[in-house]
Amino acid sequence: FVAVAFILCAGAGFRLALESKISDYMTFQKPFWTYVRRLLFILVIGYSLQPPRFSFGSMLQFNEGQWTRFLDCNVLQLIVASSFIALLGLLLTRSLSRMIIFSWCAFLFIGVFTPLVWSIDPTVIAQIPLFFRMYVTTYPHASFPLFPWSVYYFAGYIITHYFMIAESRSMRAKQFLAIGAGLLGLVYASTYIPWTYYSNTMNWWLVSPMHMVFRVAGVLIVFAFLYLIQDYLKGPISRILSLSGKESLVIYVGQGIIIYGAPISGKVLKALLPMRVSPFDIFLLTLSIVVVVCGYAFLWNSYKKYMPKHADWTLRLSMLVYVLTFLFKQY
Repeated sequence: FVAVAFILCAGAGFRLALESKISDYMTFQKPFWTYVRRLLFILVIGYSLQPPRFSFGSMLQFNEGQWTRFLDCNVLQLIVASSFIALLGLLLTRSLSRMIIFSWCAFLFIGVFTPLVWSIDPTVIAQIPLFFRMYVTTYPHASFPLFPWSVYYFAGYIITHYFMIAESRSMRAKQFLAIGAGLLGLVYASTYIPWTYYSNTMNWWLVSPMHMVFRVAGVLIVFAFLYLIQDYLKGPISRILSLSGKESLVIYVGQGIIIYGAPISGKVLKALLPMRVSPFDIFLLTLSIVVVVCGYAFLWNSYKKYMPKHADWTLRLSMLVYVLTFLFKQY
């Protein structure tokens, strides 16, 4: 549900941006190119987190397995690809009323055809260049291929669209709660139906449209519940939720570096955790990481707010150092 919610929020963010920027996007004004530039920046960030060895010289010697790991379609790549598909849909439909139809078509197409894509012969898939292959299928295994994960991006767009156009958003949130509960019941009832249009040997948790509906229903319920209790979420809780939304990319990259990317932090985590990890250990670890990433997200947000030019140059210099290190670091 963490990845699903993150992807769904990206689709919601695109729909929210259209409230004020739809004409700019359709006429290729400055906000359009700013958005495209931001997507490309996120794509670079996504791939920069994945080299098996952080060195351009080593990269030239990568074997097929290392290239596969580097070109993996992860959450950030998935969000960028889905955003470009949505942007293309907007340019084709050129209105919110037609864009919602495009989103429904994308949602249904991806959901229904995911099992069929996963059943394609791997020898056929192997004919697709590796870079594009990692976005489509799991041969070789991709972490978040478009099928099925992009379905949650368009679910986010659809949910947000109907929420934004509602006369009463409180009533719409209550409707979402009912719809979410109904969808959960539908998924449960479907388990008693023996017929499927794809092989029952496939992994239900990965390819089933019913499981996609289950996940969307879960996020829909959480969203509606949070909206209905938002008046009670005051003080630190409200500020943390708002900060997490504003600095989601910073938090995502930071937690990834802490857990997977930084050798020192990785060794520290392994030293602190016992061989057999209990739910309480996971709770403490999660709480610790949340405190750390929210802490530096708050510092970065404050830095941007009070010293925007300094923050911009800090980001530029950091990226320059990052790129130079990658280019000249030797193993």
